[in-house]
Amino acid sequence: MPPRSVFFVDPPAFCTTVEALVAPALRSRPAVVAPPGADRAVVLALSAEARLAGIERGMAVRQARKLCPDLLLLPPNPRLYARASQALHEILRAYAPVIEPRGYGHAFLDLTGTGRLFGPAVDVAARVQREVRERIRLPVSVGVATNKLVSQAVIQAGRRADGQRGSGSPWQVLAGYESGFLAPLSIQLWPEVPERILERLDDYQLDLIGEVAAIPETALCAVFGGIGRTLRARARGIDPRPVLPPERQAEFHLEHTLATDTNDLGVLHPLLRLLTERLGRRLRQGGLAAGRLRVEATYADHTAVARAVPLRAAALDAELWDAARRAFTLANAKRLAVRVVGVTVDKLEEADAQLELWNSVTLSSWPLRFAQRDNAGMPHRNGAPALQHALDRIRTRYGTRVLTSAPLPRHPPAPPHRPR
Repeated sequence: MPPRSVFFVDPPAFCTTVEALVAPALRSRPAVVAPPGADRAVVLALSAEARLAGIERGMAVRQARKLCPDLLLLPPNPRLYARASQALHEILRAYAPVIEPRGYGHAFLDLTGTGRLFGPAVDVAARVQREVRERIRLPVSVGVATNKLVSQAVIQAGRRADGQRGSGSPWQVLAGYESGFLAPLSIQLWPEVPERILERLDDYQLDLIGEVAAIPETALCAVFGGIGRTLRARARGIDPRPVLPPERQAEFHLEHTLATDTNDLGVLHPLLRLLTERLGRRLRQGGLAAGRLRVEATYADHTAVARAVPLRAAALDAELWDAARRAFTLANAKRLAVRVVGVTVDKLEEADAQLELWNSVTLSSWPLRFAQRDNAGMPHRNGAPALQHALDRIRTRYGTRVLTSAPLPRHPPAPPHRPR
């Protein structure tokens, strides 16, 4: 069986580059994308010139302006970024049978088995770069490897070597050389490793990925638990994760950056409700059920904490919201104000057959059916999915704000007391 051939396509400074394509006056200027007029706004994206000035993603705009007085502040333009991403992905689809988008502009491609059709992988990567530049004037970096981890790492290492500007040619790690390539790299270049893990590795004075790979698996598991096994495998360049199209993604994630940092539960709980309702609709549209919900809170000092709670099959929006509040309570151990809230549902599986709207519920029985509750005080599961689908269809047709939800009581109301 031939080795896998995985590309990671990474347009450097995507958002600010797209902005400069629309407004050429922005070219070669230090620019950042950040919410305008927000108290303690942070940098969401930045240009290469801004990075050279010492600015980093997540930095406060006030601090960024001190480092670079002539910094340009651009408001986020999601529609523009989405259109540019779509144009890029249309080009990529001509080369790869499977594409996994990863944020604006970025994508994994699986070209395994296409060698006879397109030729060597590194030549295909160079062709992709040329076509993207010619058709939509967008520079892209391409990492070529046998898995997702190494294809990302080779881009980060390449950019570190040439000053973050990106290279005019693809970077490639050949099959069998993954471990040797990663070994001398700093753990700061290790893709997708959580910040808390990196901090723990730094506490043990482990600076290089190869140093982690040399530690026995039992020792890593003793420190990090079950994740130690994955950590050692990734340090050796082993990453079996498949490249998945959006409809088969292993998780759904939404996050929101608050206009003003706050720890007011009157603001945070409704935000969690909004995020979980959107995730619930996305799950139902894909016919999926999630086994776990995770909430991550990023504080004003840029530190982040996350906690996860299990979900039962085909959880309703009210149950997702309840799970999000419980996870947030577990995660929110600091007294600092929260800046960003993210909610993720993962361990996705195909949901059980859903009730079609009105198939088994007649109009005459509808009020009684949905008034029934189980022992926990939640809506009866036989009728609740149909109601959930009804709400989805109303929101799809008339907008998400046409309906508002009240919290469900945890227990049925007690019958009124009647004196004898």
